[in-house]
Amino acid sequence: MQVRHKIYITGIVQGVGFRPTVFKLAQQFSLTGTVNNNSQGVTIEVQGDKNIVDKFKNYLRNNPRPIARIDSFKVHHIEPILEKDFNIIHSQESGQKNVLISADLATCPQCLNDISDPSNRRYKYPFTNCTNCGPRFSIIKDRPYDRPLTSMSSFEFCSECQHEYTDPSSRRFHAQPNACASCGPQISLLSPSKTPLQDAITMLKAGKTLAIKGVGGFNLCVDASNTDAVKKLREKKRRPTKSLALMVSTIEHARKLCHISPLEEQYLCSSAAPITIVRKNGEEFNHISPDNNYLGIILPYTPLHSLLMEHFDTLAFTSANLAGEPIAITDSEVQTMYDNRFIDEALTHNREIIHRSDDSIIQVVGDHVQFIRRSRGFVPLPLLSPIKSNKTFLSLGANMKNTFALSKDNHIFLSQHIGELLDYRNLQYQQSEIEKYKNLLELTPDQIICDMHPQYETYHPEYLKVFHHHAHFLTVLAEHDLLNQEVIGVIADGTGYGEDHSIWGFEFLSNTNGSKNFKRLASLEAFPLIGSEKAISEIDRIGIYLDPAAPHFNAQRVQIIKKLQQQNMNTIMTSSLGRLFDGIASLLNIVQYAEYEAQGAILLQQAAENFQGRTSPYKCSIQKKERLVIQITPLVSQIKQDLQKKLSREEMAYKFHLWVVEAIIMVTKELGITKIACSGGCFQNRLLTELLQQKIKTTDITLYLNNEVPPNDAGISFGQIIYAQLQGVSPCV
Repeated sequence: MQVRHKIYITGIVQGVGFRPTVFKLAQQFSLTGTVNNNSQGVTIEVQGDKNIVDKFKNYLRNNPRPIARIDSFKVHHIEPILEKDFNIIHSQESGQKNVLISADLATCPQCLNDISDPSNRRYKYPFTNCTNCGPRFSIIKDRPYDRPLTSMSSFEFCSECQHEYTDPSSRRFHAQPNACASCGPQISLLSPSKTPLQDAITMLKAGKTLAIKGVGGFNLCVDASNTDAVKKLREKKRRPTKSLALMVSTIEHARKLCHISPLEEQYLCSSAAPITIVRKNGEEFNHISPDNNYLGIILPYTPLHSLLMEHFDTLAFTSANLAGEPIAITDSEVQTMYDNRFIDEALTHNREIIHRSDDSIIQVVGDHVQFIRRSRGFVPLPLLSPIKSNKTFLSLGANMKNTFALSKDNHIFLSQHIGELLDYRNLQYQQSEIEKYKNLLELTPDQIICDMHPQYETYHPEYLKVFHHHAHFLTVLAEHDLLNQEVIGVIADGTGYGEDHSIWGFEFLSNTNGSKNFKRLASLEAFPLIGSEKAISEIDRIGIYLDPAAPHFNAQRVQIIKKLQQQNMNTIMTSSLGRLFDGIASLLNIVQYAEYEAQGAILLQQAAENFQGRTSPYKCSIQKKERLVIQITPLVSQIKQDLQKKLSREEMAYKFHLWVVEAIIMVTKELGITKIACSGGCFQNRLLTELLQQKIKTTDITLYLNNEVPPNDAGISFGQIIYAQLQGVSPCV
């Protein structure tokens, strides 16, 4: 019996070769009909014998392309018509835009073979791509995802590329960024050059600093084996010791440099190609990451990177910007760097970047994948909320590691990394990108949400306001669908505005009233930040408060800090674990001034990881008041005793990490709740989180961590959306 079915599919079904797959499958089953993109997703009309049509539908539903994602698959019966073929028809742009946008994809193995084959017409062409790989989000202006609505619209197909684009047997059938050297984008240097790639390679080998235009922006690169070149890059970047990423030519070479687990390798080699933080296998690249025991490894993810890496084992790799600024995406932006001698040259190209986005960063903690930065390769794929709201929300995130988020139904579109909003250029970048997202997603927010901190750049008295640590807590609850269960939130970070107007940062929260509200059950004992934000960089201010008699502190400096404390001059109280990490790093004389955010904590972690042996944690003392309070004075007394015994700073640092774990377990047991949700930047400390994971296994406590949402402030905007969705709505059925 002949039937004709109309199938509506939504999800990640554009820019991933979905229509060609449908076309080939229909031909395989000898079916007729059509397939087209539209603003909602993909629509298929398929006609043939009922049993064959059913097999077609089942296969398509259960075997989507690896880079596709089917969210809904709706079928309607319609009347059969007379037709002979199955065709791909022109995209339809009418209707509300519900289709999901694919993230940018790393070069696939087939395209890598093309650019390395001298007989292939794309030999050494740096913009080779197909339906399995290449730019997506970075080049899209509007939906549906078709070439005229991307920054490839200015490049007209040559006859051969046009043939591939229309040939169902081609891997480039309907690949929107398809191009070749005859018709596509071209590379160039800022300075005139007939051989830009070769000249760039020569300059890198000579120790020069190059800005190289990638998918989401320019990166600064030098030969990583040239320590003088790396030193110059650090001077230009004003980044004396903070880690740089390392682009490595192959996964085989990466294995020589680092201990790489199967899960870490899976992410390194994935189509998202994030920077993956892995353990060093020696000291060869300590000049790339001197402050920790890890390297941020990334493999070449564009054809241009692959062509460069044919000549290098490693390149130091970092975003092309000064600290705090947005990543550069235009020739004019890097021209300014060139004019100011910030770079020696730039290898650029003439394909416009519509959405700037930094590289994503992940690490594996135990057997758990943790996002440090969710950006290129993952954005703008939505995260799912357990709540379906009929309202649309825009959340503005935090001041540090800013992201924003937009929601529709139970989809939350978490933006790429924006940066620190204290720099007005990042604030402009945020506002510009919000407008692009609203247009792409065709969303007008019903409500805007911001952090409760009145001094944040995004604060507005008329917006819905959320406490910082409640937002952190909600990210884990939502990811694990725990919003209606009794859970303790253990939130540990550097800075967050609290209910009492102090700075919180080691908080044990309950989720009350279906997680709409919270109650502070326990916290770290509050201590003063002498000089307020100055204490974040001048961390000796915290160390001196903890023990002004420590012999390594300068006596004159101690008197100044003590006087400031007595006068209560520009001093605020904090219960921040991040700041306590800083203070302990100072007290152990590991570092007294933090050149970048959390350097004290990072160096303290490195010292603890370098301890070889067995030891016991510092004993944890808890005082019962209106809430449980983790005491600092007994901790400091024990550290002072160990300092007098001349215990190694590595062992003391390790004992402190164990003390934090003990504090979490003790408070949790005292509260009598067996589920804990941990979030906040302190849980990026791999040693701390792994020690907690190990200790939890010996108890009846269940630990929940962030999965796809970063535990640092990049996840705050996601939690803010969840808070807004909770107000007066019910969970999805």
